Amino acid sequence: MSVEKMKLISVVGPIQEFDRVVSEHILSFDIHLENAVTLLNKTKGIYPFSEENEWNNYIAKTEEIFSSAGVDIPNGNDDGATLSEQAISDTIDTVLSELSDKQSAIAEMDKRIADCETNIQQLEHLLNLDVNLEDVFDFRFVKFRFGRMPKASYKKMLAYLNDIDAFFIEGSTDETYVYGVYFMPAASEEKIDAIFSSLYYERIMITGEASGKPDEAFAYFKQELETLRRKQENEKKNIAALIDGHLPDLAKVYLSLKKYSAAEGVKRLSAHTKESFYVMGWVSKRDLRAIEAKLDKEPKVMVVEEDPEIVNRSTPPIKLKNSRFFKPFELFIKMYGLPSYTEIDPTKIVALTYILMFGIMFGDVGHGFILAVGGFILYKVKKMDLAGIMAAAGAVSTVFGFIYGALFGNEEILRANPVTARFALLEPMKDINTILIGAVALGVVIILFSMTLGIINSFKRGEPGAALFGQNGIAGLVFYVSVLVLAVNMLMGKSAGLVPEISIAVTLIIIFLKEPLTKLSEGKKNWKPESVGEFLLESFFELFEIILSFATNTISYVRLGAFAMAHASMMSVVFIIGNMAGPGVGYAIVMILGNALVMGLEGLIVGIQALRLEFYEMFSRYYTGDGREFVSVKDSYALSVNKK
Repeated sequence: MSVEKMKLISVVGPIQEFDRVVSEHILSFDIHLENAVTLLNKTKGIYPFSEENEWNNYIAKTEEIFSSAGVDIPNGNDDGATLSEQAISDTIDTVLSELSDKQSAIAEMDKRIADCETNIQQLEHLLNLDVNLEDVFDFRFVKFRFGRMPKASYKKMLAYLNDIDAFFIEGSTDETYVYGVYFMPAASEEKIDAIFSSLYYERIMITGEASGKPDEAFAYFKQELETLRRKQENEKKNIAALIDGHLPDLAKVYLSLKKYSAAEGVKRLSAHTKESFYVMGWVSKRDLRAIEAKLDKEPKVMVVEEDPEIVNRSTPPIKLKNSRFFKPFELFIKMYGLPSYTEIDPTKIVALTYILMFGIMFGDVGHGFILAVGGFILYKVKKMDLAGIMAAAGAVSTVFGFIYGALFGNEEILRANPVTARFALLEPMKDINTILIGAVALGVVIILFSMTLGIINSFKRGEPGAALFGQNGIAGLVFYVSVLVLAVNMLMGKSAGLVPEISIAVTLIIIFLKEPLTKLSEGKKNWKPESVGEFLLESFFELFEIILSFATNTISYVRLGAFAMAHASMMSVVFIIGNMAGPGVGYAIVMILGNALVMGLEGLIVGIQALRLEFYEMFSRYYTGDGREFVSVKDSYALSVNKK
């Protein structure tokens, strides 16, 4: 219905022309590549390409150059020119050579900056110490330990100092620690260190570069750090300027590399003989003529096309084709699974039935209008498919709002107006039977329609047994219609005659014998069940489940009417609470918050319920959703080029 018609093409040419043909032509085609080795597995002398992707190393080097200068990676706006491997290598080597000294200088500065930051961190808590660091470092018979200890340990240490050969000079304190330095005789080093260690003293190593008092060394490293950062910033600007001068050439190099890398991706799916290459893939019929016209300019390249019907080694990928209104609803189809190539695309069916069921359950002029406008704006600005669905569903909700006579839950305003009163045909809380019976009747129509689609799809898939004898085939359709005729006549107190009863009996027998009847219709000799007892038992329970599913599926549509009444009930509660709050500001706040809550909560629930009816009650009768998505090599290449 809206699936693009496909052709399988084989592009054949001289093997030495592979890279050029792929980069100049194949990567610009809207083609879904297939594994040529698999498709040509019965052809002798066909081999896969075994080369590794040699371009990734060049790509990494080029991206590193852009990154080092803080330059954005070029996007896919390519002029079509593809540089040779030698030109690419020469350009990259030239730029890297010019960058080498500058990058080395920055690396050295990075190391020195890290050292300065470490030295500053070591000294910042020792600024109050009146100690000359060079003198301390020159001590021969006295040892020292700069560091910190918890405040609780500091109090204990003060008590120990009278009994040990050591003294402590306090520097600064913070919320947790006391910083400072302790001195001790070299002969008592091990004993004193053990005592301070038991007090959780953490040593701070002071660099040998520090000179003067701690505050003087701190100021020196601070100044050096600022100088280094200025120099580094200038060096980075020089690198950026250097790369900016090479930017046009680097952009061409990068885009050429991306083309060559993408060609390697094509190569993994291609095949070759000693003299020729083979690239195979699916293209839409409407793109085929343009592709052939482009390749006609290549005298050594040949294009062979095949129809899907004669290709038994691969099934065509699915490329949906829908108008702007139906396009957002492809989201639901992709959630469930794309149709197979021979199936009917259900996008339009889903779109129309979904918004209809949503509108019935969420009928309110005010709520629907807000949903429609909000969804439309979001769809236009953010291009969100879900917002497009919300806009369409909101529009139908508005229509049913007029039918229910509901405006933000108020069922009096529209009925008081002579123009809108003509459309207010139903009142959910009063016309309960009408709404519920109408919901079930709509469900019956949808089920019958779904079964009809199921029969068509079964024939299109080449499954005549399922189309004729299955529960969703002709037998199931006749059974369901017969049951409906019998039920309606019983409810009306009339006799339906013997025809419905006979039809029910015959169709149940056919459904019961579906497996052997299908094999017979296909001309299979082994149509008899291997175990009659096992077959009878399985078929009985399957038949029971089928009968039960018809009943539950039909009753399931009652929810359409139930949620319409639930919407009216929830809004009546909002009005009751608003009246309790009294007139004025309180009433306005309750009405605003109440309407927002009902819109958000019930809108979400109704959306899920409508989708459930689509997936479980409808799709189960006519749709398999086992197709695979069309993935264009052109889109894959564009994505890789635009990837930052």
